[in-house]
Amino acid sequence: MSEPPRSRRQTRAAILGRLLASDGLFRPRLAAECRLTEASISRILAELRQENLVEEVRRPAPYPGGPSAMVTLRKDQRVAGLEFANDRLGVGLATLGGEVDGSARLALPAGSSPAAVDAAIADAIAELRGWCARAGTPPRQIAVSIPGHGAATNPILPVDPARLEAALAQAFPGVPIAIANTVAALAAVHLHGRGAAAVEARHLFVYLGHGVGGAWVEAVTAADPIQPIEIGHVVLDPTGDACRCGHRGCLEASASTVALALLCGVEEAALVAAGAEWASLVRMTARREAAIRQALFRTGLVIGNALNLMPAAQVVLCGWPAALPLAMRDAVAEGMGRSLFGGGARAIRFIAPAIGQEPAAALAYAVHALVRQGGLARIDDNAPARLVG
Repeated sequence: MSEPPRSRRQTRAAILGRLLASDGLFRPRLAAECRLTEASISRILAELRQENLVEEVRRPAPYPGGPSAMVTLRKDQRVAGLEFANDRLGVGLATLGGEVDGSARLALPAGSSPAAVDAAIADAIAELRGWCARAGTPPRQIAVSIPGHGAATNPILPVDPARLEAALAQAFPGVPIAIANTVAALAAVHLHGRGAAAVEARHLFVYLGHGVGGAWVEAVTAADPIQPIEIGHVVLDPTGDACRCGHRGCLEASASTVALALLCGVEEAALVAAGAEWASLVRMTARREAAIRQALFRTGLVIGNALNLMPAAQVVLCGWPAALPLAMRDAVAEGMGRSLFGGGARAIRFIAPAIGQEPAAALAYAVHALVRQGGLARIDDNAPARLVG
């Protein structure tokens, strides 16, 4: 069966995604990996060069008679990010090559008033405008990461997304703006972070932090490559511990850093600040180890049931479990085996969260939005399609 035609956005996204996941590709290989004809790849690369998104640098192939020019992203193009996390607002401007022009973290304690939030946003935008002025160019894309974004009324932070977007649009006219919740931004780190390979098949991304969330992650050419899901409030035991959502026995009530800190007798702020070294703060008794394994087992149960609803090629678990020895992390696979239909193992990749690196996740989401849109100001999947082959 032939592949259906792809839109202009999809073909451009396929090219940018491949280039982002590499240090550059020769035209024949880029065309083959994107399933495009030589004529199609030439036409689209001409567009992207004119828009300053790609360039071709002289780098002879390591074999006789091969191409002499390699296609790469224009690493001097910039993206901007604003990230609400850990009682502060992080803001930054960076190139597609990962070089940071400027970053700052503004205090925004829990319980801050709407006026305090608005003031921090105004300061962040002022900082961002200053960095752009020094760089001599506006960003190609702006992204904002907000915990709890998507709920009718944000229960975590009094941020008005519409007012925030309007303020950014006024400061940076014509620049595309993408707003995402925290889990989607963290998933973008997995999708587009350093060393990330191009995603071909669906992944399940799960985050265990102050909150617990998840997202389906698909190829960047998909209609919606990052789809957040409310996995943290799956109820495992209706008579279990109270959860901040008002129910009892949610996964978050036993697998968040709040629950972990209580179990380990350590302040959550200290545990989070320690990042990948958090286990060094804990005296690991047999009782604590058993309780942590139980939390991981429950996490695996929920993941297994999620895979029953929608299969995925890989599970990526981001958060505090990455710091544990493999023998303890195996409890996740045990839980998956007990709940996943037919049992069997699935590939699980453990990664540490980008704690204290704000706005790294928002910047990753800005790159994701830019690539996903194919570098276009607006997504238009109803535009005339281009045949592949």
